[in-house]
Amino acid sequence: MSTDQFPGLELSKAEFDFRQLAIVVAKALISIGLIAFLASRLDYSRLLSYWRVLNGVWIVGAVAVLIVEMCAIAAVRLNLMLVYVDARRKLTTTMQIALCGFFFEQVTIGFVGGDAVRLWLLKRADVPLGRAIRALLLDRTCGFASLVLLSLLGIHALLPLVDEKVRSVIAGTLIVSIATGLVAVAVAFALTKLLPRSRLARFWERLGPQGQAVNVVALTTVFALAATTHLLNILVFWMLGQSLGLTMTLDQWFVVAPTVLLISMLPISVGGWGVREGAMVVALHGFGIPTEEAVLPSILFGLCIVTATLPGGIFWVISKNADK
Repeated sequence: MSTDQFPGLELSKAEFDFRQLAIVVAKALISIGLIAFLASRLDYSRLLSYWRVLNGVWIVGAVAVLIVEMCAIAAVRLNLMLVYVDARRKLTTTMQIALCGFFFEQVTIGFVGGDAVRLWLLKRADVPLGRAIRALLLDRTCGFASLVLLSLLGIHALLPLVDEKVRSVIAGTLIVSIATGLVAVAVAFALTKLLPRSRLARFWERLGPQGQAVNVVALTTVFALAATTHLLNILVFWMLGQSLGLTMTLDQWFVVAPTVLLISMLPISVGGWGVREGAMVVALHGFGIPTEEAVLPSILFGLCIVTATLPGGIFWVISKNADK
């Protein structure tokens, strides 16, 4: 079928591509702007002194932990969510899908791009579209809720250490996050009760456990695994701090890392770059850590994630070649 017969469709696709490009460019500019602002405030002679004492063993260990998160834990989470929606697939399949998604989170517009790739790969694995969407939605919900919970556990110790204006930003982010989740749950419940015959209501009903104990166990396990992932991220930050010889303890990283990672999830930058570094500098300043020391663990964290996701790019190339 020729696209010349449907110029409106072609224009719509062009407009969609332009909007996507505009979003990517805007987020890239925000990341570049934030990084440039931080760069203008650094003492580079002091910064280079930390690079010279960098311990590569700790960094290799951090990458290994991240690979475990993205290969093993994320694969099991997705696998359990597919069991939950009655679309069982092999663990090796969900591992490849999870890794490809993580890779595209780093090279596109963040978790939205990663989930779009996961959805496409699930479709290629013959998972019905509705079930694939439900599996990804529930997995994201568990991950987000567990991160908010960990952030709340440490926020009482973090807020007194930061500037009052920054304190308002952090508190506002948490309040908006919690409120968004509560509103989403309330809307879903209302749609299910008020519109019992609608397709949307049936969609939300299918998200529930439907009285099957195996679904309750699966959902609880995924939440626990999501919390484990965030706890391992705290461990990664501690390991990166050790590689730089920082004095931050594991308990202090528990206070800082969840909130910094939650703020970096704001969809305003590419892969959280710039936002994560800025939030880390502000948070660690309360512990008396200078800017040069504070920014390096965040930069290393981002580079380690990129390194750990490279196998996802390889899987993606292999899957694309298999289509030819």
